[in-house]
Amino acid sequence: MTQPVRVPGIDAARGAIMLIMAMDHVNALVVRRHSVEFWAGAWTRYGDTLADRLQLGLRLLSDLCAPGFFFWMGSGIALLAARRTDWSAGRLRRHTAVRGVLLVLLSWFVEVPAWLVGIHGNRTGAVPGGWPGAGPAIWLPVTVLTTLGLCTLLLALLRPLSRRPVATACVAAFCVSSPSLFLPDSPISPVGMLARLALVAGQTGGLYVEYPVLPWLGIALFGHLFGQYLVRHPDRTIQASLWIGIACLLLGLALRWHGTFGNLRAPRDGSWREFLNLVKYPPSPVFVLSMLGGTLCLFRCLSRAPQSRLARLCIAFGRAPLAFYLARLWLFAVIGAVFFPFGTDYAIGLLVWLAGMGLLYPLCTAVARRRGASPASWLHLF
Repeated sequence: MTQPVRVPGIDAARGAIMLIMAMDHVNALVVRRHSVEFWAGAWTRYGDTLADRLQLGLRLLSDLCAPGFFFWMGSGIALLAARRTDWSAGRLRRHTAVRGVLLVLLSWFVEVPAWLVGIHGNRTGAVPGGWPGAGPAIWLPVTVLTTLGLCTLLLALLRPLSRRPVATACVAAFCVSSPSLFLPDSPISPVGMLARLALVAGQTGGLYVEYPVLPWLGIALFGHLFGQYLVRHPDRTIQASLWIGIACLLLGLALRWHGTFGNLRAPRDGSWREFLNLVKYPPSPVFVLSMLGGTLCLFRCLSRAPQSRLARLCIAFGRAPLAFYLARLWLFAVIGAVFFPFGTDYAIGLLVWLAGMGLLYPLCTAVARRRGASPASWLHLF
């Protein structure tokens, strides 16, 4: 029997971060201004111009996206287990594992080609590079979708752990803290491919990793734990999410102010811009705390009025996240390569974003309707 376990606030929060990420991709592929924050090497420094302030503000918003994807992916697996009470544990693991494999394949054969169109369509003269271990040729990039798939696979394998909340929380905390514990002292230290894939963002040979598995797995595990409590105590968990989010934000701010553990890189000067310039590759514990805090506060706000116009708009995109992600990535990559090879300003970028959202809204609503009408459809793998 299928139980109707669906949380509109999650769909709305997921849709909101998808809309924000679409703007971030417009900045990268159309405006041609994009930030980068590696643990060593490339790290954007923002000036005091209006364009720099806009870039930093948009980057802070878009930094909510990747942690939100992994957190809600973990929650979604917990909600799926509660919804499909007719499935055995083995069937649930297989379904989750198949979805993880599909995400990895879609990353290699759909997502990465779109980024290549965008990169090769760039005529601004900017040359990608500067990350730890940067080399001449990349044959296996590990993107957000790749790591999302790998973490989905690992959650399928770790299903027995989910019955032990304290153990799950301890493993998640260890994974999230791992960049502050185990990154090499020097960016020129030799790093094997397994260590690169697991933790050390950068490049080894042809392997390029932006999203190492271990810290992002920790975020997914926290999301899974949150989803389990959401199933058991929905009202209390939704109400508590705001206070959990505020606590995460305050702890993240305190660690950033202290400037040592959890930062990976301390601010380079005393400006507010450097204080807010957090390391994402791999995600520092301060980054994770700050962005999960923002994600949970956003979830609570959108959960208050799920029938509001804003929430319904976000839900429309949030119920077809993968279709929306891939379609808009290709849309903006092609628009940027054809019409804006030399970039443009933020005002034009905003218009491109609005037009793109208008074009993709019918696609997302159609996919969501099809999934809702066919509970056993293969579309539920996406």
